[in-house]
Amino acid sequence: MFKYMCGVFSECKYLNADITEVFLFAFCRDKPYATIYSDLQNFMDLKERNMSVYYQPNDKLPIFRTTIYAFQWLAFNLVNVAVVPLVVGTALGLDQHGTAALAQRTMLVMSLAMLLQVFFGHRLPIIEGPAGMWWAVFITLASMSPGLGKSLAVLRTDLELGVMTAGVVLVVLGLTGLMQQVLKLFTPVVTGTVLVLLVLQLSGSFITGMLGISGSGDVIDPRAALVSILVVAVVILISLTGRGFIRTIAILIGTGIGWLAAVLLGLTAEAQQGSYPLVHIPSLFAWGRPTFDPGVVLVSVVTGVLVLSNQVASILAMERTLGDRLKSNTYTRGVMFTGIGDILAGLGAAVGMVSYSGSAGLVSITGVAARAPFILFAVVMMIMGMLPPVAVFLTNIPLPVGYSVLLASFCQILGFGLQDYARLKMTGRDFFVIGLPIILCAGLKSVPASAFNGVPDLLRYVVANGFISGMLLCLLLEHILLPKQN
Repeated sequence: MFKYMCGVFSECKYLNADITEVFLFAFCRDKPYATIYSDLQNFMDLKERNMSVYYQPNDKLPIFRTTIYAFQWLAFNLVNVAVVPLVVGTALGLDQHGTAALAQRTMLVMSLAMLLQVFFGHRLPIIEGPAGMWWAVFITLASMSPGLGKSLAVLRTDLELGVMTAGVVLVVLGLTGLMQQVLKLFTPVVTGTVLVLLVLQLSGSFITGMLGISGSGDVIDPRAALVSILVVAVVILISLTGRGFIRTIAILIGTGIGWLAAVLLGLTAEAQQGSYPLVHIPSLFAWGRPTFDPGVVLVSVVTGVLVLSNQVASILAMERTLGDRLKSNTYTRGVMFTGIGDILAGLGAAVGMVSYSGSAGLVSITGVAARAPFILFAVVMMIMGMLPPVAVFLTNIPLPVGYSVLLASFCQILGFGLQDYARLKMTGRDFFVIGLPIILCAGLKSVPASAFNGVPDLLRYVVANGFISGMLLCLLLEHILLPKQN
């Protein structure tokens, strides 16, 4: 036995593996010494090639680790469940009960969409949830509704049909194979710029949320800033210096420490008043029977197609993280089932779906890409979606904690975009194709919303949104205005 372990330690030293990895392979894997060297060599090669992705999608994990990693996914996703219903619910005129019900339906739709994707769609551990572009459109249309003489109640039912229509369009793109033609538009210049624009567009929300600023008249809350700095520091420290199992739960540890600090500093929101049943399954069309408005349908379809860039970027980011080229139909299946997710969102009176590029950031930080924890996470989310008290609780979590976790993960997303740029042989043309959209996106963020009052209603949400405008400009420059010369 001594000679056996000496051989193991010798090979580990040769491969630059640490003591944790020695015991992981020598004991936990229960393999003979003859295969340990090969396993370790593959493992160390994987660390160099895949940015320390310890567990690939098909890897099987012990039940304990599967459970811990599932709750890490849950902790990472709590902010999406909490922020979207609050922001969208307020814009659409929902009361506290309506906001909590929206959070409950959001969890159910998300869980169903994720399970469909992981089993039949792109089959990757990527969160499927409310798209930033979708809830931006919801808020924009709600602000325009009074000027159009439309009540918010009618707008909500218009949006149900609009989201479902967009979902049908995406399903058709997937089934007919037209998605393959759409994918040709997303060159490294475009995908890199989309990732950078996404981070740039969302950075304002991250920073204001981390600083405790919830309205135009609010000032920085030092307590929120302190908690946010603590969470980011913990996640970075553990992800860069942690070893083995500890490193893989960096997000979970950061969330737990941040939540505890928020409680101690009095940052937790007051509990909502009212009586809620313990178990309740939401009904279809909770906002009422769908109604048809051609303008809302047009805006919804355009939004659904534009979201494809985020869909492609999310799968591409995960591909980069895994260090393995995915099959071409992975993207087609992903788009088709995102369309099904949109149909479910319309049926469930929720915000349209998209695959979250931040999922790749989480996998990159933790090194866990296994499907089993992700599936367990989706099942837990489904159960939570049937428990109204849970939805009420989630709408009261300390937002600085959630925003800080997202910020740490989106640092990885920005890195993926820069990696796409690194693959290019930069020319003067590329400087314009990349620079103009980024400058446009940054500039539009400082333009007041009232400046777009003279723009036609159907175009206002496009020209006023830096991410959408920048992405469209990048596509035009890359393929039409400044096409690359062969």
